[in-house]
Amino acid sequence: MLYILIILVIVVCIAALIGTILVTKSLDDNYERKKSFSSLSYIYFIGLPAVILASVLIWVFI
Repeated sequence: MLYILIILVIVVCIAALIGTILVTKSLDDNYERKKSFSSLSYIYFIGLPAVILASVLIWVFI
């Protein structure tokens, strides 16, 4: 059971790393600090609870 959760964490971290690299690879001529912060806020406020919920559901049902 613990191995499954460790593998899940590794997969999520690798996906986050790949996503970050893909997003930062392109240059944005119209960079706005507020827009960037807003986008990151959405990612963390939506993504983090989704990951926690998925982890809890896996923990309960497996």
